[in-house]
Amino acid sequence: MIIRKAYKFRLKTTPDINAKMAQYAGNCRFLWNKALAINLFKLQNKQKICYYQELDFFSKLWKKSEEYGFLTLSPAQTIQQTLKQLERAFKDAFDKNQPLKRMPTFKKKGEVNSFSFPQGFKIDKNGKRIFLPKIGWVNVRKSQAI
Repeated sequence: MIIRKAYKFRLKTTPDINAKMAQYAGNCRFLWNKALAINLFKLQNKQKICYYQELDFFSKLWKKSEEYGFLTLSPAQTIQQTLKQLERAFKDAFDKNQPLKRMPTFKKKGEVNSFSFPQGFKIDKNGKRIFLPKIGWVNVRKSQAI
């Protein structure tokens, strides 16, 4: 049986890496808010909400457009992961077995700036560096063994 664990580590970044990460987080927040607005509009008009497959299709169209072309600066994985998290939030909001049901909310800049890499990252043999797609190798402050 494989046991998977999540760890949190502090990254030692440069100003250039910080700017890229801020861009990724901003793009994910923008996409979350845009997809949430679409789904809330559909709910108000008594239509079916969009789930991951439809929103992913729209995100690919938005990337190709001039208005939302800045989304191409982020890795596709981070955008897809954001849409999957939004889908999970909507499913939890309508789940009858959830004790604390609530609708997803809009994200504001500066509150929780985050993004996820579900795959494509690598850990150095020494565990002192991590490779992130479209960023490269980043030093890690190792506080515990992996």
